Amino acid sequence: MNPAAQPSTDTADSTPKLSAWEVMFKDATNAELKLAMAASGTILSLFTAGHMAGNMQVYLGRKHYNDYAEFLRTVGAPVLPRNSVLWVVRIGLLASATSHIMAGAELTLRAMRAERHTVQSTFQDLKLQLTGKQRRRPRGRRRSVPQIIARSMRSTGVVLGLFTAYHVADLTVGARPAASVKHRHGDAYGNLVASLSRPSVAFFYTASMAALAGHMIHGVRTAAMDAGFTTTEQRAQLIEAMAKLVGATVALGNVTIPVAVQAKVVR
Repeated sequence: MNPAAQPSTDTADSTPKLSAWEVMFKDATNAELKLAMAASGTILSLFTAGHMAGNMQVYLGRKHYNDYAEFLRTVGAPVLPRNSVLWVVRIGLLASATSHIMAGAELTLRAMRAERHTVQSTFQDLKLQLTGKQRRRPRGRRRSVPQIIARSMRSTGVVLGLFTAYHVADLTVGARPAASVKHRHGDAYGNLVASLSRPSVAFFYTASMAALAGHMIHGVRTAAMDAGFTTTEQRAQLIEAMAKLVGATVALGNVTIPVAVQAKVVR
């Protein structure tokens, strides 16, 4: 057979294979990325609120809290194996967090490219500011709290990522040095109290809740806007109030636990 008559596979072989990042995020529109962030952020926010509500059972004592932890491990039994539902939830949360981070990273990269800030223009801006010909903002004008929160979303996101990693290593895995030396698998109440009895850990947990509050308030508001729920002034005001209520309630609820442990109310 004439080799020239054989079908060429050069075209197929030369076609670049797209990575998962390119298929799911790089080729997505800004609107699609924002919807991905809104959907994944909503899932994470609902879990965070439910997690806080469940943790309030620590005030009912060791038995109630450990029974609650055991219930989470045995949901679906005896039809489903132990921990199966818990792992489904964990995988779903990991997928949501990954989607949230990747979509946010892609939007950030696009914003940076759109600004086209070169080294030359940066030095030019600095020169204008130093000579008084250009100011960052009018004298006497300050950013509002919502503006500060909005500009801090990437920073608070990083803080929450670090907090989540530490939290899992501390109370889920029990890996030292994150976990207390008194950590015992199966004793969720004792592990929580032992961990938060350390002043540095209690402070870290408490400080991280400030980042959580800001991130949730702005995130809930932005997700509602991207989903088209703020088409009227009344709806926008309602969403704003709900976002503040949810963010503040979840953060303050979580803060009470390290404070209660440090005050020996929970021990």
